[in-house]
Amino acid sequence: MNDFEQKYRRIEAENKRLKKAVGELSILNDLALAISGSLDSEKIVRAIISRSIRAIDAEQGDITMVVEDKDNPTQTLVRSMVSTSIHSPLHLNQNLLGWMQINKKPLLINEPGNDERFRNVKWDESVRSLLCAPLMAKSRLIGILTVYNKKGDGLFDESDQRLLSIIAAQSAQVVENARLYQEEQAYQETRREMELASGIQKKMLPSSPPEMEGYALDGRNLTAHSVGGDYYDYMPLNDEHWMVCLGDISGKGLSAALLMSNLQAILRGQALHESSPSKILRNANIQLYRSTHAEKFATLFLGIINIRTNTLRFSSAGHDYPYLISSDDSLRRLIANGLPLGIFEWCEYEDDSIELKPGDSLFVYSDGITESMNSAEEEFGEENLEKGLITAGADRCMPEKLIDSIFNACFAHSGNQPLSDDMTALVLARNP
Repeated sequence: MNDFEQKYRRIEAENKRLKKAVGELSILNDLALAISGSLDSEKIVRAIISRSIRAIDAEQGDITMVVEDKDNPTQTLVRSMVSTSIHSPLHLNQNLLGWMQINKKPLLINEPGNDERFRNVKWDESVRSLLCAPLMAKSRLIGILTVYNKKGDGLFDESDQRLLSIIAAQSAQVVENARLYQEEQAYQETRREMELASGIQKKMLPSSPPEMEGYALDGRNLTAHSVGGDYYDYMPLNDEHWMVCLGDISGKGLSAALLMSNLQAILRGQALHESSPSKILRNANIQLYRSTHAEKFATLFLGIINIRTNTLRFSSAGHDYPYLISSDDSLRRLIANGLPLGIFEWCEYEDDSIELKPGDSLFVYSDGITESMNSAEEEFGEENLEKGLITAGADRCMPEKLIDSIFNACFAHSGNQPLSDDMTALVLARNP
């Protein structure tokens, strides 16, 4: 071979290399135009897959997104295949996924059945070859781009591996940005829904103290989250009788709030037809049991006050026993036993009654008050609550001031610690 022929072949090889480089640049430029500026994850992933298949001359492709979830370590968002394949869509198996998570580098397999790295893997019969490239964002594996089966029964080579690696590297941050954007949108939507639910829940609670002849009545609810599971209510039944109640729904968040609204509707309906607190609780328990899951339940104290005879009939469904603060500042627990609502279908509840004398007050509360903790994980406890009730003095007959006093004592105890549970209190006081 003379010098001219050698020079010609070198030029020809260089032209081929340049032509290939121009082709790759065109592919990458086309991909950049397709995905830049978009925040639609599905659109971006489909664009990456389709252009990778075309660039590598493969039959199929997919992207497996790696999510930080111990129970479900991977999630395939989109799979795509070209029409020339007669086989069903392929996707990355767990063995290859594990290899990629450990090594985080490109993987080329042209003879799956003979590859020593995956001797125990049972391959899909339609997989003749595959090529994987990691999608890395800030040194973290967020996904795996894979193409399957070189067209025409060919083999993937190092240039294919290099090009797919470039595509993956160029695409990774765009994919991650789209994922983060969608997460932020989902979070904002959830937040809006929670704010709406919180507003609805607040409107379901009494908005202001009622006017009761000879009595003062008020309640307060402070939720640990946007919505809560504590509940208090009062309503006139007729000219002489008022119903007062306070409950605590199991769990927290939206599910507890929904159960609370259900319970409120049940109790208000039952109170219009039953005069006995125990019967109201019995009927409410049946309805709650039939409309909720077994793990959901509610504790509740319910009383009916006759403002003419000053008699309070009451019953309890597993709730913390309320306190009766007498005019001489002594305390008494109102004990009525019964299982929480919603645990068993058929439960009986007991009634008891007391006479409210001038200057007496009834303090009903949720366990969020006694269980509020400080930084040393010490609970506020019943002892501190009783101390606060005894030292309330004349404030015991002013519900708003008494609730202020107890809540402020809880806040002083817990310091800067966030609420771990809802705090709710209701005070019924007979005027001195």
